[in-house]
Formats: sequence, C-alpha cells, structure tokens
Amino acid sequence: MSRLDKIKTFRGLTWVGLLANSMFVLFIIVTLIYYSYYLRTGNIVPVVEAIAYAIEVSGFLLMLLNVVGYAVKLRGRLPLKIAMSVYFLMEFIIMICDFNLIDVSEFYTPASKALIISHCVFSTAVVMFYMLIEKENTVLQKATTVAAVICMLACFAIVFNVRVYASVLVNSVAYIVLFSVILFYDNRGVIYPDCYGEEQKTFSDSGFFE
Repeated sequence: MSRLDKIKTFRGLTWVGLLANSMFVLFIIVTLIYYSYYLRTGNIVPVVEAIAYAIEVSGFLLMLLNVVGYAVKLRGRLPLKIAMSVYFLMEFIIMICDFNLIDVSEFYTPASKALIISHCVFSTAVVMFYMLIEKENTVLQKATTVAAVICMLACFAIVFNVRVYASVLVNSVAYIVLFSVILFYDNRGVIYPDCYGEEQKTFSDSGFFE
C-alpha cells in the first residue's frame, strides 16, 4: 500500500486530524511566546509571524482533509459529517476574523464571554457526534465523553479575560486526546468503523451505562 493509499484509510485520516490539532496547539504556543516577546521589547519579527501563520494555515488544510476524508470514507453518519463541516466553518471564520482580513470589529470581539461560552458549548456538542463512528462501542463513548468534558473546561477561560483562542487551544487538546484514543484502539482491533473500501467488521459491547 502506497503512502497516499494509507492516508486515505480511516486510520490515516485520523492521523491527519491528530496532526491538524497538534499544529493548532503549536501555533498558539508560538503566538504566545512571540506576543510575550513583543510586549517586552516592542520589536516586530515578520519571519516569526510568517511561520506562525503558516503553521495555522497548515493546520486548517489538514483539518479540511480530515473532515472531507471522513465524510467520504465513513458510511452514513450524516449528523457527524454535518457537525464536522459546520465546526470547520466556524473555526475558519474565527481565523478570518482574527487575521483582520475583513472588518468585523462591529460585531466580533475575540475576548467576548458570550463568544467563548458559545464556542465551548457548540464544540462540546460536535465532539459528542464522534460517538457515531461506532455508537455501540463503549471505548469510543468514553473517549468522546472525556473529550467533551475537556472542551467544556474552556469556559473557565472567561475568568482570565482571554481571547476565544484559549477555547480553540482547549478544543485542540480535546481532539488530540480523542484521535489518539481512536488510533490506539483501532490498532488493537477494538474500534471497527464501517468505511467504504475497507473490510467491514462488527463490534459487540455493552452500553456506556451498563
């Protein structure tokens, strides 16, 4: 199997999602370090800014590949596919607003408590849809629940009066945890997603509360 063929598999696409969210975490870390340096010195370093934006754009491209790949690869699961697509669009709009590519200052305030809370609640709801990958699988149920709890923790960002990117950072950590668990158990034959072009398997297990 070629490298491209491996990327097209469910496991390969999950790795892409993991890498995308890792890029977002790296972008925010670089941004925080650079912003701290700028506050101390007042110096602007275009090279660092270019690297930071390149990291974020790369993250979005990988995220798009993950979303489109899942949408094409997974059988059915329309609610999950819609949720992933809307989530990607929401994150993309936030990026556009933060880059100031369009003038949205009249209605966009990055440190708005309402924005951060809304972002957390919606992100939590989207994560829960990942149970549909294999809804009877208790491992996946528990993984998505943990990821959802992590997303909700971003609500505490309002206490520190920080930007919505704090919520984005927490979301990325949640997805890193979720995708890592999926990869771990998929490799051990515990998670069997029904995908086009891959051998269909079944998994029998008790429900989350049983």
